[in-house]
Amino acid sequence: MLRGPRPGLLLLLAALCLGTAVPPVGSSKSKRQTQQIVQPQSPVAVSQSKPGCYDNGKHYQINQQWERTYLGNALVCTCYGGSRGFNCESKPEREETCFDKYTGNTYRVGDTYERPKDSMIWDCTCIGAGRGRISCTIANRCHEGDQSYKIGDTWRRPHESGGYMLECVCLGNGKGEWTCKPIAEKCFDHAAGTSYVVGETWEKPYQGWMMVDCTCLGEGSGRITCTSRNRCNDQDTRTSYRIGDTWSKKDNRGNLLQCICTGNGRGEWKCERHASLQTTATGSGGPFTDIRTAIYQPQPHPQPAPYGHCVTDSGVVYSVGMQWLKTQGNKQMLCTCLGNGVSCQETGTLQILAFSFCMALYSFTTVKQY
Repeated sequence: MLRGPRPGLLLLLAALCLGTAVPPVGSSKSKRQTQQIVQPQSPVAVSQSKPGCYDNGKHYQINQQWERTYLGNALVCTCYGGSRGFNCESKPEREETCFDKYTGNTYRVGDTYERPKDSMIWDCTCIGAGRGRISCTIANRCHEGDQSYKIGDTWRRPHESGGYMLECVCLGNGKGEWTCKPIAEKCFDHAAGTSYVVGETWEKPYQGWMMVDCTCLGEGSGRITCTSRNRCNDQDTRTSYRIGDTWSKKDNRGNLLQCICTGNGRGEWKCERHASLQTTATGSGGPFTDIRTAIYQPQPHPQPAPYGHCVTDSGVVYSVGMQWLKTQGNKQMLCTCLGNGVSCQETGTLQILAFSFCMALYSFTTVKQY
Protein backbone atom coordinates (compact mmCIF):
# COMPACT_ATOMS: atom_id res chain seq x y z
CA MET A 1 0.00 0.00 0.00
CA LEU A 2 1.40 3.27 -1.14
CA ARG A 3 1.44 6.16 1.22
CA GLY A 4 1.48 9.78 0.23
CA PRO A 5 3.91 12.20 1.68
CA ARG A 6 3.34 13.42 5.13
CA PRO A 7 1.30 16.63 5.48
CA GLY A 8 4.13 18.39 7.29
CA LEU A 9 6.59 17.65 4.52
CA LEU A 10 4.18 18.94 1.86
CA LEU A 11 3.71 22.16 3.78
CA LEU A 12 7.48 22.72 4.00
CA LEU A 13 8.00 22.10 0.27
CA ALA A 14 5.19 24.49 -0.63
CA ALA A 15 6.72 27.24 1.49
CA LEU A 16 10.13 26.86 -0.11
CA CYS A 17 8.67 26.91 -3.64
CA LEU A 18 6.59 30.01 -3.01
CA GLY A 19 9.51 31.88 -1.42
CA THR A 20 11.83 31.16 -4.33
CA ALA A 21 9.48 31.89 -7.20
CA VAL A 22 9.51 35.42 -8.60
CA PRO A 23 6.99 36.54 -11.23
CA PRO A 24 8.26 37.99 -14.56
CA VAL A 25 9.23 41.67 -14.37
CA GLY A 26 7.86 42.73 -17.74
CA SER A 27 9.68 44.34 -20.67
CA SER A 28 13.43 44.96 -20.30
CA LYS A 29 13.59 48.79 -20.08
CA SER A 30 16.55 50.89 -19.01
CA LYS A 31 17.38 50.71 -15.36
CA ARG A 32 17.46 54.52 -15.28
CA GLN A 33 13.90 54.77 -16.68
CA THR A 34 11.90 52.28 -14.55
CA GLN A 35 11.99 50.50 -11.26
CA GLN A 36 11.46 46.75 -11.18
CA ILE A 37 9.13 45.70 -8.42
CA VAL A 38 8.78 42.11 -7.30
CA GLN A 39 5.81 41.19 -5.15
CA PRO A 40 6.04 37.47 -4.39
CA GLN A 41 3.24 35.63 -2.75
CA SER A 42 3.26 35.71 0.99
CA PRO A 43 5.78 33.22 2.29
CA VAL A 44 4.47 30.55 4.52
CA ALA A 45 5.87 30.81 8.01
CA VAL A 46 7.75 27.81 9.22
CA SER A 47 6.88 28.58 12.76
CA GLN A 48 4.96 31.30 14.48
CA SER A 49 8.00 32.13 16.59
CA LYS A 50 10.03 33.33 13.55
CA PRO A 51 8.14 36.05 11.64
CA GLY A 52 9.67 37.73 8.58
CA CYS A 53 10.45 36.69 5.01
CA TYR A 54 12.19 33.78 3.32
CA ASP A 55 14.05 34.18 0.02
CA ASN A 56 16.07 31.38 -1.51
CA GLY A 57 16.07 29.57 1.77
CA LYS A 58 17.28 32.57 3.78
CA HIS A 59 15.29 34.26 6.50
CA TYR A 60 15.08 38.06 6.75
CA GLN A 61 13.63 40.21 9.49
CA ILE A 62 10.86 42.75 8.88
CA ASN A 63 12.29 45.93 7.25
CA GLN A 64 15.55 44.14 6.51
CA GLN A 65 16.98 44.68 3.01
CA TRP A 66 19.12 42.44 0.83
CA GLU A 67 20.31 42.24 -2.74
CA ARG A 68 19.49 39.63 -5.35
CA THR A 69 19.93 39.22 -9.10
CA TYR A 70 17.08 38.62 -11.49
CA LEU A 71 17.58 38.24 -15.27
CA GLY A 72 20.97 39.91 -14.93
CA ASN A 73 19.55 42.93 -13.08
CA ALA A 74 20.55 43.88 -9.56
CA LEU A 75 17.58 44.22 -7.22
CA VAL A 76 17.20 45.50 -3.68
CA CYS A 77 14.55 43.67 -1.67
CA THR A 78 12.78 44.78 1.50
CA CYS A 79 10.94 42.51 3.90
CA TYR A 80 7.51 43.76 5.03
CA GLY A 81 6.25 40.47 6.48
CA GLY A 82 2.72 39.26 6.85
CA SER A 83 0.53 39.31 3.77
CA ARG A 84 2.82 41.82 1.99
CA GLY A 85 5.77 39.49 1.95
CA PHE A 86 8.74 41.34 0.40
CA ASN A 87 9.20 43.72 -2.56
CA CYS A 88 12.23 44.00 -4.84
CA GLU A 89 13.20 47.13 -6.80
CA SER A 90 15.94 47.96 -9.27
CA LYS A 91 19.15 48.99 -7.57
CA PRO A 92 19.93 52.67 -8.43
CA GLU A 93 23.11 53.12 -10.40
CA ARG A 94 25.97 55.02 -8.82
CA GLU A 95 26.30 58.59 -10.18
CA GLU A 96 29.44 59.06 -12.28
CA THR A 97 31.95 61.72 -11.26
CA CYS A 98 35.30 63.13 -12.42
CA PHE A 99 38.29 63.65 -10.17
CA ASP A 100 40.75 66.40 -11.17
CA LYS A 101 44.22 65.83 -9.74
CA TYR A 102 45.23 69.46 -10.43
CA THR A 103 42.43 70.97 -8.33
CA GLY A 104 42.00 68.03 -5.98
CA ASN A 105 38.20 68.22 -6.36
CA THR A 106 35.50 65.85 -7.60
CA TYR A 107 32.90 67.05 -10.13
CA ARG A 108 29.63 65.63 -11.43
CA VAL A 109 29.03 64.98 -15.12
CA GLY A 110 28.26 68.31 -16.82
CA ASP A 111 30.00 70.48 -14.23
CA THR A 112 32.36 73.19 -15.56
CA TYR A 113 35.21 74.72 -13.58
CA GLU A 114 38.55 76.54 -13.87
CA ARG A 115 41.85 74.68 -13.66
CA PRO A 116 45.18 76.51 -13.12
CA LYS A 117 47.95 74.79 -15.08
CA ASP A 118 51.17 75.89 -16.84
CA SER A 119 50.71 79.51 -15.63
CA MET A 120 47.35 79.64 -17.42
CA ILE A 121 43.70 79.15 -16.53
CA TRP A 122 41.92 76.32 -18.34
CA ASP A 123 38.13 75.94 -18.69
CA CYS A 124 37.27 72.29 -17.92
CA THR A 125 34.11 70.16 -18.15
CA CYS A 126 33.40 66.78 -16.56
CA ILE A 127 32.43 64.48 -19.46
CA GLY A 128 32.44 61.13 -17.62
CA ALA A 129 31.92 58.63 -20.48
CA GLY A 130 32.25 55.78 -18.00
CA ARG A 131 35.87 56.68 -17.25
CA GLY A 132 35.63 59.99 -15.40
CA ARG A 133 36.83 61.81 -18.51
CA ILE A 134 37.62 65.57 -18.28
CA SER A 135 37.87 67.96 -21.26
CA CYS A 136 39.81 71.25 -20.92
CA THR A 137 40.52 74.16 -23.28
CA ILE A 138 42.08 77.64 -23.29
CA ALA A 139 40.53 78.63 -26.62
CA ASN A 140 37.99 80.91 -24.93
CA ARG A 141 40.55 82.79 -22.85
CA CYS A 142 43.30 85.33 -23.46
CA HIS A 143 46.59 85.06 -21.60
CA GLU A 144 49.14 87.85 -21.32
CA GLY A 145 51.95 87.76 -18.85
CA ASP A 146 50.67 86.08 -15.71
CA GLN A 147 47.08 87.20 -16.26
CA SER A 148 44.14 85.28 -17.71
CA TYR A 149 41.10 87.03 -19.20
CA LYS A 150 37.70 85.73 -20.28
CA ILE A 151 36.01 86.77 -23.54
CA GLY A 152 34.87 90.37 -23.15
CA ASP A 153 37.33 91.24 -20.37
CA THR A 154 39.36 94.45 -20.85
CA TRP A 155 42.76 95.48 -19.51
CA ARG A 156 45.47 98.09 -20.11
CA ARG A 157 49.06 97.60 -21.14
CA PRO A 158 51.88 99.90 -22.34
CA HIS A 159 52.71 100.00 -26.04
CA GLU A 160 55.95 98.26 -27.00
CA SER A 161 57.56 101.67 -27.50
CA GLY A 162 56.53 102.69 -24.00
CA GLY A 163 55.23 105.97 -25.41
CA TYR A 164 51.54 105.46 -24.65
CA MET A 165 49.01 103.08 -23.17
CA LEU A 166 46.75 100.59 -24.93
CA GLU A 167 43.33 99.29 -23.93
CA CYS A 168 42.84 95.62 -24.86
CA VAL A 169 39.76 93.38 -25.08
CA CYS A 170 39.69 89.57 -25.19
CA LEU A 171 38.01 88.23 -28.35
CA GLY A 172 38.82 84.54 -28.03
CA ASN A 173 37.72 83.39 -31.50
CA GLY A 174 38.68 79.86 -30.51
CA LYS A 175 42.36 80.87 -30.56
CA GLY A 176 42.76 83.10 -27.51
CA GLU A 177 42.91 86.26 -29.64
CA TRP A 178 42.68 89.82 -28.34
CA THR A 179 42.88 93.31 -29.85
CA CYS A 180 44.22 96.62 -28.48
CA LYS A 181 43.75 100.29 -29.32
CA PRO A 182 45.46 103.45 -28.01
CA ILE A 183 43.87 105.13 -25.02
CA ALA A 184 42.88 108.76 -25.55
CA GLU A 185 45.95 110.43 -24.04
CA LYS A 186 45.58 113.23 -21.54
CA CYS A 187 47.73 116.07 -20.23
CA PHE A 188 47.62 117.06 -16.58
CA ASP A 189 48.04 120.65 -15.42
CA HIS A 190 49.13 119.95 -11.87
CA ALA A 191 49.12 123.63 -10.88
CA ALA A 192 45.44 123.98 -11.76
CA GLY A 193 44.53 120.38 -10.94
CA THR A 194 42.90 119.83 -14.34
CA SER A 195 43.37 117.43 -17.26
CA TYR A 196 42.96 117.88 -21.01
CA VAL A 197 42.84 115.62 -24.06
CA VAL A 198 45.33 115.91 -26.91
CA GLY A 199 44.63 119.02 -29.00
CA GLU A 200 42.65 120.81 -26.30
CA THR A 201 43.68 124.40 -25.43
CA TRP A 202 43.15 126.48 -22.30
CA GLU A 203 44.47 129.63 -20.67
CA LYS A 204 46.42 129.87 -17.46
CA PRO A 205 48.12 132.68 -15.50
CA TYR A 206 51.84 133.19 -15.92
CA GLN A 207 54.14 135.25 -13.69
CA GLY A 208 51.24 136.68 -11.77
CA TRP A 209 49.23 138.93 -14.08
CA MET A 210 50.06 137.66 -17.57
CA MET A 211 48.06 134.96 -19.33
CA VAL A 212 49.29 132.30 -21.73
CA ASP A 213 47.47 129.89 -24.04
CA CYS A 214 48.37 126.25 -23.45
CA THR A 215 47.83 123.23 -25.70
CA CYS A 216 47.96 119.54 -24.84
CA LEU A 217 50.43 117.85 -27.22
CA GLY A 218 50.61 114.47 -25.49
CA GLU A 219 53.40 112.79 -27.46
CA GLY A 220 53.23 109.82 -25.13
CA SER A 221 54.32 111.80 -22.08
CA GLY A 222 51.43 114.22 -21.56
CA ARG A 223 53.49 117.12 -22.93
CA ILE A 224 52.02 120.64 -22.67
CA THR A 225 53.20 123.71 -24.59
CA CYS A 226 52.24 127.28 -23.67
CA THR A 227 52.68 130.59 -25.54
CA SER A 228 51.67 134.26 -25.27
CA ARG A 229 52.01 135.01 -29.00
CA ASN A 230 48.27 135.41 -29.40
CA ARG A 231 47.93 137.52 -26.26
CA CYS A 232 48.66 141.15 -25.51
CA ASN A 233 50.23 141.45 -22.09
CA ASP A 234 50.39 145.20 -21.41
CA GLN A 235 53.01 145.99 -18.78
CA ASP A 236 51.50 149.47 -18.22
CA THR A 237 48.07 148.18 -17.21
CA ARG A 238 49.42 144.82 -16.02
CA THR A 239 46.55 143.19 -17.84
CA SER A 240 46.39 140.44 -20.45
CA TYR A 241 44.13 140.94 -23.48
CA ARG A 242 42.86 138.59 -26.16
CA ILE A 243 43.04 139.40 -29.86
CA GLY A 244 40.28 141.94 -30.56
CA ASP A 245 40.09 143.28 -27.01
CA THR A 246 40.27 147.08 -26.58
CA TRP A 247 41.39 149.22 -23.64
CA SER A 248 42.36 152.77 -22.74
CA LYS A 249 45.41 154.18 -21.04
CA LYS A 250 47.54 157.34 -20.95
CA ASP A 251 51.07 157.76 -22.17
CA ASN A 252 53.84 159.46 -20.20
CA ARG A 253 52.66 162.89 -21.48
CA GLY A 254 49.13 162.36 -20.32
CA ASN A 255 47.69 161.74 -23.78
CA LEU A 256 44.80 159.31 -23.98
CA LEU A 257 45.54 156.13 -25.88
CA GLN A 258 42.88 153.81 -27.31
CA CYS A 259 44.42 150.37 -27.84
CA ILE A 260 43.37 147.16 -29.56
CA CYS A 261 45.08 143.76 -29.40
CA THR A 262 46.09 142.52 -32.87
CA GLY A 263 48.46 139.71 -31.87
CA ASN A 264 49.98 138.95 -35.28
CA GLY A 265 51.77 135.98 -33.73
CA ARG A 266 53.99 138.37 -31.78
CA GLY A 267 51.67 139.65 -29.05
CA GLU A 268 51.35 143.07 -30.77
CA TRP A 269 48.76 145.73 -30.11
CA LYS A 270 47.94 149.06 -31.76
CA CYS A 271 47.18 152.34 -29.96
CA GLU A 272 45.74 155.64 -31.29
CA ARG A 273 46.76 158.84 -29.51
CA HIS A 274 44.07 161.48 -29.15
CA ALA A 275 45.53 165.03 -28.54
CA SER A 276 43.47 168.25 -28.47
CA LEU A 277 45.27 171.19 -30.20
CA GLN A 278 44.39 174.90 -30.69
CA THR A 279 44.54 176.40 -34.23
CA THR A 280 44.58 179.98 -35.61
CA ALA A 281 43.40 179.03 -39.06
CA THR A 282 40.83 181.38 -40.66
CA GLY A 283 37.27 180.31 -40.21
CA SER A 284 38.06 178.11 -37.35
CA GLY A 285 38.79 179.22 -33.86
CA GLY A 286 37.95 176.03 -32.02
CA PRO A 287 40.17 173.13 -31.07
CA PHE A 288 40.46 169.95 -33.10
CA THR A 289 41.68 166.51 -32.22
CA ASP A 290 44.92 165.18 -33.64
CA ILE A 291 44.73 161.39 -33.96
CA ARG A 292 47.97 159.51 -34.43
CA THR A 293 48.43 155.77 -34.56
CA ALA A 294 51.34 153.85 -33.09
CA ILE A 295 52.01 150.15 -33.12
CA TYR A 296 53.38 148.72 -29.92
CA GLN A 297 55.44 145.59 -29.92
CA PRO A 298 56.05 144.57 -26.33
CA GLN A 299 59.44 143.76 -24.94
CA PRO A 300 59.90 140.03 -25.28
CA HIS A 301 59.01 138.21 -22.09
CA PRO A 302 60.49 134.81 -21.42
CA GLN A 303 58.07 132.20 -22.73
CA PRO A 304 57.08 129.40 -20.37
CA ALA A 305 59.01 126.24 -21.02
CA PRO A 306 57.08 123.15 -22.04
CA TYR A 307 56.35 120.88 -19.11
CA GLY A 308 59.19 118.47 -18.48
CA HIS A 309 61.65 120.57 -20.52
CA CYS A 310 64.46 123.01 -19.78
CA VAL A 311 65.09 126.44 -21.35
CA THR A 312 68.59 127.94 -21.47
CA ASP A 313 69.43 131.64 -21.15
CA SER A 314 69.61 131.84 -24.94
CA GLY A 315 66.07 130.45 -25.30
CA VAL A 316 66.99 126.94 -26.47
CA VAL A 317 64.64 124.22 -25.17
CA TYR A 318 65.97 120.78 -24.17
CA SER A 319 63.99 117.65 -23.33
CA VAL A 320 64.49 115.66 -20.15
CA GLY A 321 67.82 113.81 -20.26
CA MET A 322 69.43 116.04 -22.93
CA GLN A 323 72.86 117.57 -22.22
CA TRP A 324 74.63 120.70 -23.42
CA LEU A 325 77.84 122.63 -22.74
CA LYS A 326 77.71 125.93 -20.89
CA THR A 327 80.53 128.42 -20.32
CA GLN A 328 80.66 129.88 -16.83
CA GLY A 329 83.57 132.27 -16.47
CA ASN A 330 86.61 130.34 -17.65
CA LYS A 331 85.06 126.97 -16.91
CA GLN A 332 83.21 124.55 -19.18
CA MET A 333 80.10 123.09 -17.55
CA LEU A 334 78.20 120.00 -18.77
CA CYS A 335 74.50 120.54 -18.00
CA THR A 336 71.70 117.96 -17.93
CA CYS A 337 67.95 118.66 -18.13
CA LEU A 338 66.21 116.95 -15.19
CA GLY A 339 62.67 118.08 -15.96
CA ASN A 340 62.30 119.87 -12.63
CA GLY A 341 65.54 121.76 -13.03
CA VAL A 342 69.04 121.72 -14.52
CA SER A 343 72.14 120.05 -13.12
CA CYS A 344 75.56 121.38 -14.25
CA GLN A 345 78.98 119.97 -13.43
CA GLU A 346 82.46 121.13 -14.32
CA THR A 347 83.87 118.91 -17.03
CA GLY A 348 87.36 118.05 -18.22
CA THR A 349 88.88 118.01 -21.72
CA LEU A 350 88.20 114.30 -22.22
CA GLN A 351 84.52 114.71 -21.39
CA ILE A 352 84.25 117.68 -23.75
CA LEU A 353 85.74 115.62 -26.60
CA ALA A 354 83.35 112.75 -25.85
CA PHE A 355 80.37 115.09 -25.74
CA SER A 356 81.39 116.76 -29.02
CA PHE A 357 81.67 113.33 -30.63
CA CYS A 358 78.14 112.43 -29.46
CA MET A 359 76.81 115.74 -30.74
CA ALA A 360 78.24 114.89 -34.13
CA LEU A 361 76.37 111.58 -34.13
CA TYR A 362 73.01 112.85 -32.97
CA SER A 363 71.09 115.96 -33.92
CA PHE A 364 68.88 117.45 -31.27
CA THR A 365 65.82 119.46 -32.24
CA THR A 366 65.68 122.78 -30.42
CA VAL A 367 62.79 125.20 -30.15
CA LYS A 368 63.46 128.89 -29.82
CA GLN A 369 60.78 131.20 -28.39
CA TYR A 370 60.50 134.76 -29.68
